[in-house]
Amino acid sequence: MAEIEADTNHQHQLTVSAPGVADEKPPRAKRVASLDVFRGLTVALMILVDDAGGKWPMIGHAPWNGCNLADFVMPFFLFIVGMAIALALKRVPNRLMAIRKVILRTLQLLFWGLLLQGGFSHAPDELTYGVDMKEIRWCGILQRIALAYLVVALVEIFSTDAQGKDPESSWLSLFKLYSWHWLVGVCVLIVYLAVIYGTHVPDWKFTDQNSNSTVEITVACGVTGKLDPPCNAVGYIDRVVLGLHHMYQYPEWRRSKACTDNSPYEGPFRNDAPSWCYAPFEPEGILSSISAILSTIIGLHFGHVLIHLEGHSARMKHWSLMGFALLILGIILHFTHGGNSQGIFAGFINGWYYDDPSNTLIQWIQEHIFIDVWHSTRVGILLYVLFAEILFWGVVAGILHQLGIYWKL
Repeated sequence: MAEIEADTNHQHQLTVSAPGVADEKPPRAKRVASLDVFRGLTVALMILVDDAGGKWPMIGHAPWNGCNLADFVMPFFLFIVGMAIALALKRVPNRLMAIRKVILRTLQLLFWGLLLQGGFSHAPDELTYGVDMKEIRWCGILQRIALAYLVVALVEIFSTDAQGKDPESSWLSLFKLYSWHWLVGVCVLIVYLAVIYGTHVPDWKFTDQNSNSTVEITVACGVTGKLDPPCNAVGYIDRVVLGLHHMYQYPEWRRSKACTDNSPYEGPFRNDAPSWCYAPFEPEGILSSISAILSTIIGLHFGHVLIHLEGHSARMKHWSLMGFALLILGIILHFTHGGNSQGIFAGFINGWYYDDPSNTLIQWIQEHIFIDVWHSTRVGILLYVLFAEILFWGVVAGILHQLGIYWKL
């Protein structure tokens, strides 16, 4: 597949090297620095909200309605995937080969998603590992990215007729040039809205997996088009297709005011908490993962802007106008509708302890270097995440970058 590299004669233009035109070894393709920086910042943001969000709930996921800092992480990753697709598939000299690579990468993402979030690492602090196939979690972050990547990459491959053309000078020329992409996005949006507002959600039952009780709990629904936690079509489809045992058992809605008096912090359930507070819910479920395709298509379009338009001013103008339009649309939808994987390194380190499984190096560093020094668990955990995780691994990543060592899925 042709590689994208920066033109040394025109710093704002992207050109494609033609493979096989010379016998000498071609230079290594230059990366798009802005995309790499954004990717790195998104990874740092993910670490921050995952590891410090429990003590700082204002940056963690919103229990249900709302949009906190953590809720930007998944859209950012999907946007990055879409933009990378536009750059990687700028030219498709061999469609069959491109499809083969896309399918292989999709399978790799699915494999790592199941390994990291499917149940292999139940709790690194308790040293429990393994997979119970009766309770394996089929959906997850990488699985959602894999689905969005597969669909959008295939759409890009099969619309190669537009890739060799130059857009006209009008602002809408890129939308016309890649009209098939937006047609797919509109279809995804229509299907998503039709299902969540048109699906009848009946009453349903579940058994609380986090207690010793085996009594079935009934959740009363019998409604259509509801968006509240217990009776929405997203959860209903996941319960029917995936099964309750294969869904995420600790949803964020447990921190809502209806479930606990400690909201937005975690805490014991209220005595009058509704039954659905004890139920599982899949945040990366089937229907919501289908809607994630649209976020990837938006990233794909921004990648096309980077490829086709010359000069930063033209690109920024297009990106700003589209970003502003999406912002206005999001605000309208907000007022109209009211709108966890374990770390591999930390999980490995926690497997080495002294005298007691809770006496690990990670726990010792958190307790004695950060929490005890600042006399605050919240401040200590926040500083630990910023310095011992984000900054430390940023330095490690920088060293690996200088050595030219990369690990790609």
